Amino acid sequence: MKYTAALKRMVTAAGFMVYLYFLTKLILFKWGSVDVQVLLNQLETTLNHPYHIFDRPGNYTPFKEIIREIYSLSISSPLSSINLIGNILAFIPLGIFLPKLFSSSASSISRVFVLSLSLSLCFEMIQLLLFIGTFDVDDLILNTSGAMIGYAALRIQVSSVKHLAVK
Repeated sequence: MKYTAALKRMVTAAGFMVYLYFLTKLILFKWGSVDVQVLLNQLETTLNHPYHIFDRPGNYTPFKEIIREIYSLSISSPLSSINLIGNILAFIPLGIFLPKLFSSSASSISRVFVLSLSLSLCFEMIQLLLFIGTFDVDDLILNTSGAMIGYAALRIQVSSVKHLAVK
């Protein structure tokens, strides 16, 4: 029994690491290749000229891009919502993994909220510092919402399994 629980925990942790790898590739590098030297050069430029961060375009107004994308949704062009839906879908697994990986105190809704917001903020800050994307506050909202959806789905699934076990 102990062996099975430990194996399950190891498989979950490995799955989480694979998920983080693919999430990083998706969000930071848009599935492209990673040239470490270019990234180091961009970081050096940012550190030498930090005021250039504020010259970069970005969205610092909550819900600005979300509302724009909702109004531009179209059945004839399903890819018009890829950013809106993709940011949510990408973080749903995070809301499922976190409660499975950490103790019950770390798996509360508030902890999942804070951890998912923190990870999303890290991605946005890395994009800003390395000049590999644009900072978008709406991504923070969408990503965190995705994690909350994943957390809710897990809780619903767990409570339905417990309910079935009682019967």
